[in-house]
Amino acid sequence: MNKTLTLLSFLALIAFLGGVVYGHADQSISQSVPGEKAFSHPHLFSEITRATVKDSQGGYAGRITDLVIDPEGGISFVILSPMGMDVTYERLVALPLNTVTFDNKYLVLDTTSEKLVNAPLFRRNYLIARNWAEDANRYFGVQPSWGGGRERDSCEMTTDVSHQISMIKGWNRPYEATEVVGTKVRDPQGEEVGKIEDLVFDDKGRISFAIVGYGGFLGIGQNLVAVPVNSLSYDEESRHFVVDATKEKTQFAPLFSKKALDDPGWADGIYRYFGQQPYWTEEK
Repeated sequence: MNKTLTLLSFLALIAFLGGVVYGHADQSISQSVPGEKAFSHPHLFSEITRATVKDSQGGYAGRITDLVIDPEGGISFVILSPMGMDVTYERLVALPLNTVTFDNKYLVLDTTSEKLVNAPLFRRNYLIARNWAEDANRYFGVQPSWGGGRERDSCEMTTDVSHQISMIKGWNRPYEATEVVGTKVRDPQGEEVGKIEDLVFDDKGRISFAIVGYGGFLGIGQNLVAVPVNSLSYDEESRHFVVDATKEKTQFAPLFSKKALDDPGWADGIYRYFGQQPYWTEEK
């Protein structure tokens, strides 16, 4: 009898959580304004790390383990673990984003597996080392994605912010995406809102949204909401993000699902919900 009641209670809890999620997701702010450009070709960090990677000749090239977010708040490198790595000492290579083509099921590299063998190695502590990014770009024959091609420290911020579309306030050096995922998010009053569970970026490498998770019970029924990245600032000292909205406003944003990425008006609505101008609609 007790087992039956326990099972019924558990099923009731699942039904309740499902009802909360369904009701929350029913809020629709997906409104496209005629004549405006739409947010297109979005990618989830979590999907990129699961995608099959091919070289320029169609052969298997390895797997993506991470992304590098540059000081201006955009994706500048994908971190590749090439095929044939030594399992006791993983060999990682930083590939400039513009050498990678994103597809629905796999990623294609604009380089051969032979060239990857001799590519400069990557380690997390290189992020604050001088000129590692320039060396990696030079090896693959592309211009650095930040700093305008000047020789400079990788942690140096540019003074020209006119082109910084999706900059995260508080960035002062490059970060790996895996450093960001799992980080707590608080509101301006210091209340914890949730944690960053994923990142959405466009085909030009601009981080557009942080996916924030909150709630749930024993890992069941967690809610996910998308927060425009320029609604966030990073507190380096406390190592958490601050969203420019109250806890209530953030948690009552329409719930996020992967299906939303296929809706051309969804992204516009989320930006406007948080009082932000969608960067893809701004005049150039």
